[in-house]
Amino acid sequence: MPAIIDGAAQDVRIGDLLATGADLVLISAHKYLSSPTAGLFIGRNDMVDAVRAHEKGIGRAMKPTKEAICGVLAAIEERQETDLGAWSDGQESKAAGFVKQANEIPGVQATSVPDPSGMPFPRAHLSISPSQAAMEAEALAKSLKAGDPSIWVMEHALKDGQIILELVRLTEDELEVILARISKLLSL
Repeated sequence: MPAIIDGAAQDVRIGDLLATGADLVLISAHKYLSSPTAGLFIGRNDMVDAVRAHEKGIGRAMKPTKEAICGVLAAIEERQETDLGAWSDGQESKAAGFVKQANEIPGVQATSVPDPSGMPFPRAHLSISPSQAAMEAEALAKSLKAGDPSIWVMEHALKDGQIILELVRLTEDELEVILARISKLLSL
């Protein structure tokens, strides 16, 4: 029985995923790899060939454009040139700075938490104290989303009073906007 891993956004972990003995690893090229929408199938030749057989039966949805293929190749080349250790250190530093500033907002206790899937970056967890803040986590998330610009957070821990933010693609200016908005909303 072939073992297939849906690696989703875990392009930096392809080697680890293949090392599990998987016959085929599927990766979304358009997530952290930042290419146009496409998927990568990596593994045994016969398994990759089996996926390619769908080009003739499923239709256009399984056939990337020439532009997407060029974009994926460019993204892979860029990733190969990236010093992942330095990139990861930069993400750690970004999260630490964000957490430090978030902890200065009354009613927020922020921590930097490793990515649960093993990606080389942390996420910011903000615990919102309803007794010290103007609103609970659920209301804060809703207000952030409704604002301009719209700020979306991971919502799976809202009932526990936590807002989770992934900061990977955000610039320092964008982080400042998020912190200012949270501070304003929690002080109303």
